[in-house]
Amino acid sequence: MVPGTNTTVTIGGYVKLDMIYDFDQDMGDSLFVAGLDTANSESDPSFRAHAQQSRVRIKTTTPTDVGDVKTTVEGDFFGGGGNEIFSNSRGLRLRHAYGELNGLLAGQTWTNFMQFTAYPSTVDFDGPVGVSFIRQAQLRYTMPLGGGANFSVSAENPETTGFDGSRDNAPDLTAKYKWAGSAGGIEVAGLARSFQTDSAAATGDDNAFGYGVLVAGRLNLTDTTTVMAGAIFGDGVGRYIYSSFSNNDSSASRTGIGEAYVDANGNLETIEAYGANVAISQQWTPKFSSGLSYGRVEGDQPEDLFPNSFETLQSVHFSNFYKIADPVTLGLELSFADKELANGESADNTRLQLAAQFDF
Repeated sequence: MVPGTNTTVTIGGYVKLDMIYDFDQDMGDSLFVAGLDTANSESDPSFRAHAQQSRVRIKTTTPTDVGDVKTTVEGDFFGGGGNEIFSNSRGLRLRHAYGELNGLLAGQTWTNFMQFTAYPSTVDFDGPVGVSFIRQAQLRYTMPLGGGANFSVSAENPETTGFDGSRDNAPDLTAKYKWAGSAGGIEVAGLARSFQTDSAAATGDDNAFGYGVLVAGRLNLTDTTTVMAGAIFGDGVGRYIYSSFSNNDSSASRTGIGEAYVDANGNLETIEAYGANVAISQQWTPKFSSGLSYGRVEGDQPEDLFPNSFETLQSVHFSNFYKIADPVTLGLELSFADKELANGESADNTRLQLAAQFDF
């Protein structure tokens, strides 16, 4: 309780050490599959260790005549900066900053178009490809429906990417139904987007409509075994599928799927993309658990225009967690990443990762 007020403050977070060995090529501090170098055919093992995933969270609750006002601010240290030669300082970056009152949320947090029901736990910071994953500013309203279900709608920051002259002219709109119970859970969500370009190449229609559909489910087979799966499909869904986003240009150097492009007739056309993931988790003992997850991303943009863009991304994570004490968990994970370009080039990497996490 803050002295002199009726506001309570909770401080939490964790400290995490990651020790990483890449068998084929150095992929950095997290397994960002889209970053695989298809021009590197040699095996160049590498090792690194970091504590960037460590995070801190501050929450407040203030009772009022119209309900409890809640706020959350959270950051981690993936904000860039620092070096590994001297102090290795890292920048604190904003993850979440939002307030809530009676179902209304305003600020930055996970997009409403996100599949928590089928999001597996991994030792790696990024997790599997093919899931929905974005944090951004938004205005959201969630309405409880009873029986463990709710319905939410939001207007979110659009931030279009992947084509020249892109201009944001309307918020991204989402809607989601979610139910959770003792047997598992399900989520169904929709996304609507508006695209516009100021490119001189757009001599025809310079506007386009994009959309996305998400379905995810979790089934508790037993008290200790859970299976989950999710799928995303969309036209112009782009950056909402994890690991699919690209540099913001429409040239042949583009490396990601992107969201739209200007065709030979000068019209702005959206790009279809697909994402899927499946996983199973097993609680072997009260302290030891394992999980196996698979993710995949596919894009359908013109190969003749974007030969360097990836056609498929795949990832596999075999994750193991051992809780030494309630606030201390050790993690051991073997993961595999694969990337194939539209021009036929490909690359892959196998990673071994050890982690120690101390919650507070």
